[in-house]
Amino acid sequence: MRQNEIFETYKDQVAFYLIYISEAHPADGWVTPQNLYDEIEYDQPTTEDERAEVAHVCQAALDVKMPMLIDSIDNDIDEKYIVWPTRYYVIGSDGLMAFNGAQGPRGLDPDAWEEAIKEQIAVKV
Repeated sequence: MRQNEIFETYKDQVAFYLIYISEAHPADGWVTPQNLYDEIEYDQPTTEDERAEVAHVCQAALDVKMPMLIDSIDNDIDEKYIVWPTRYYVIGSDGLMAFNGAQGPRGLDPDAWEEAIKEQIAVKV
């Protein structure tokens, strides 16, 4: 997975976090044929503990290497940053957003994300 490669390359220079938000394809909502085929069937969590449980399963199943934070059950991060279903961001050392990638999955551009990371590392030096 390209995002794991980028994480491994820069993890000693940049703080990486994946933020798990609401389930994109819950069993009690928009179910995809691929999820049924892969037997990934989780209802939309209704508590923080349920969301954490599904997030940890997701992290392990997708072999996500970077640390994972979990959005509140009220979806505060998703509402503030419009991250659903998935998106790459880079926050600069000044605390401002330095890169706001397009919404995924089709809009994800890991190469552009990596370039933004490199730019921030260069600024930091």
